[in-house]
Amino acid sequence: MVDQQTGFGERQANVKGNYYEGPVYNNHFGAKPDAERSEPEVAESSSGHGTAAAAGGGGLGVVVALAVLGYFIFGGNEPFPMTSDPWPAEVKQEAVIAAASDWLLRCAKSTSATPANCPQSIADTSNVSEVRWAFYGNPLEAPVIQYTEVESRFDMLGTVIVTADYTASKEARRVVTPAKYWAKVKWADGKLDVQEIKEHSAIGDPEVSKEDPKVAWEPAAAKLSEAFTRCVRSAKSAMPAGCPEWSPPSGAEKIKWAVTGDPLLTARATFDPQFGIYRVKGTYQLSVRYTWLGTARTDNRNPIYEALIAPTATGPVVLQIKDTTTV
Repeated sequence: MVDQQTGFGERQANVKGNYYEGPVYNNHFGAKPDAERSEPEVAESSSGHGTAAAAGGGGLGVVVALAVLGYFIFGGNEPFPMTSDPWPAEVKQEAVIAAASDWLLRCAKSTSATPANCPQSIADTSNVSEVRWAFYGNPLEAPVIQYTEVESRFDMLGTVIVTADYTASKEARRVVTPAKYWAKVKWADGKLDVQEIKEHSAIGDPEVSKEDPKVAWEPAAAKLSEAFTRCVRSAKSAMPAGCPEWSPPSGAEKIKWAVTGDPLLTARATFDPQFGIYRVKGTYQLSVRYTWLGTARTDNRNPIYEALIAPTATGPVVLQIKDTTTV
């Protein structure tokens, strides 16, 4: 049963053709579950302090032609294979997905800002601490897998939500990036060997479409409410990383933040099938009192926000809250 107001509700899946639609090996890849982290559960937008990047009626012939044309004219990535040769009889799609899963786990365990043969990186290049990576959005669900016989290689196209936690210039940062990835898996001597998993985006790529797990609205709403509370409680001269980006004028003192009104009152959630997450849109009222040049001031804002919530095996996780418009 789906809640008509929020878009949340209940569900499960299967294997079909060369598309994996079954249970995911892991809903979350990372060195440490979010429940054990000391940072806020929300995450900074890629438009903030840093940028994380990751795996991002003419018929088939026209689609391929457009993909190749876009590659050469617009400088996009090489096009993903649009067709598949017959698979080796002894290889099952679950095995290809398992090989990619093992490599993604390695990538998530890396502390490098730009781990080799992995789909993620951050833009900050100096004075950066070890990076903690995590992958959300069911990265192994519903990938497109093609086999190229002449190269004895499986190509797997999927999507992932990448989070990066690190410190740069003594400032804690957390970046969230929805992205597309391409895993290249070699088949040789009866073994599957992952050559690389890279970020990818090209015109004409096959569509990745994930099924809505119908997460109940109540636990997601509770997590979102907690995230707003942490944003205000941890705010100092500005909202902390991962919260809406706004601050009083430079030089403001004696700053006190407050959320007035219920940010969930008119909130609605929609499932994003490309990345396997929920996007929640709502309105919140923010008040900040401060002293500037010896004068007491109060600023009130009433912005529309978008929050990204990832379903995981241990429950929903708020990845990001950002303003979309200010009223």
